[in-house]
Amino acid sequence: MKKIIVNILIFPLLFINFIWALHYKDPHLLFIRDYENLFFLVSNIFAVSVSILQEKKIIRASGVVLTVILMVIVSINEYKFRKYKNEILLNQSGHFSFINKRFIVGFNDKDQLKKLTASGIAGIFLTKRNIQGETLGSLKLFIEELQGIRKENGLPPLIITTDQEGGPVSRLSPLIKQQEALAIASGKGESSYEYGRKQGKWLSDLGVTVNFAPVVDLKPQWPPSKFDFHSLIATRAISSNPIEVVNIALPYVKGLEKSGVKATLKHFPGLARVQSDTHHFSARLNVDVETLSETDLVPFTYILKTTSSWLMLSHLILENVDPENPITTSSLVVEGIIRSKLGINNVLITDDLTMGAIYNRGFCKSVVQSYSTSINYLLIAYDFEKYFTAVECISSHNKQLR
Repeated sequence: MKKIIVNILIFPLLFINFIWALHYKDPHLLFIRDYENLFFLVSNIFAVSVSILQEKKIIRASGVVLTVILMVIVSINEYKFRKYKNEILLNQSGHFSFINKRFIVGFNDKDQLKKLTASGIAGIFLTKRNIQGETLGSLKLFIEELQGIRKENGLPPLIITTDQEGGPVSRLSPLIKQQEALAIASGKGESSYEYGRKQGKWLSDLGVTVNFAPVVDLKPQWPPSKFDFHSLIATRAISSNPIEVVNIALPYVKGLEKSGVKATLKHFPGLARVQSDTHHFSARLNVDVETLSETDLVPFTYILKTTSSWLMLSHLILENVDPENPITTSSLVVEGIIRSKLGINNVLITDDLTMGAIYNRGFCKSVVQSYSTSINYLLIAYDFEKYFTAVECISSHNKQLR
């Protein structure tokens, strides 16, 4: 029985370790990141032990050799990561400052964030993960400390962002009062302008300067896919009618601006027509721009022309414009459609570049493509460590161009 179990275990165990090595420190594995090195080591030691117990010499040798190779590759990659991470944090020659000014990042280490603040990172993203244990007062003091570091280094104010839509997406609640979703509050008769003004006042008092809201995607006509774990646009969107979306979202934006906070319209060009959740999967939109201009794009174009809102780009692939690249990496869409055809000159920011729709197609490739467009800011919100990888990718690409 023992031999049977050992023989059964070896192949799936080697396969799992092989796939794990290929996806080491993948954002989808962030929940085990703190212990991933230990877990991987234990798993591979187990694989060696099972290999040694194999009766056939070829299987025994192959199992041990493959496991050793995987551990060596992962160890080398980990060494390289730690080396360039340290170089980026030190930024001794100021080499990374030019790249830094295009990035807005989440964080999980305040000391590291202070170093990045001093070396020109554009902004930070506040969410429940990185404000645990904070009070309203302590978080405000920390933001003030970061802004003080900017002044000491002769840098412009740090952009402080968050995702406080109201309803289920309220990243700073309960530190800040959680409001009902904008559409629900408006349906009950609350002024969307007052909704935005109050929310903006709470955010501004804390030190937040940009809010990733409102959602101006049209409400989908069909129920969400069973694989839609995080986008959930049907529960976040205001209406399926673009004019109604404008009538509610525009006053909200002006209310935020009245309180000194920039709004961010998302997720261009709208996620209503796709069922894939771009947090995990790629999504393709096969609708021509002219049709979109009369429907999904109406809230974006109208509100952007009458306010100073930012625009967040989704990771959709617009098949009729660029069938190969997501919007956040496509010059054909960014320069050809957004900047030229639609005449949008507002600040552009990507959706999180550690989302599956981008990360799964090649993180380095995607980051370099995005950086090469006129998108103002690249967002790395969920997996902070991928910021260091992104900067290294861009730095290496720039060196190759010299």
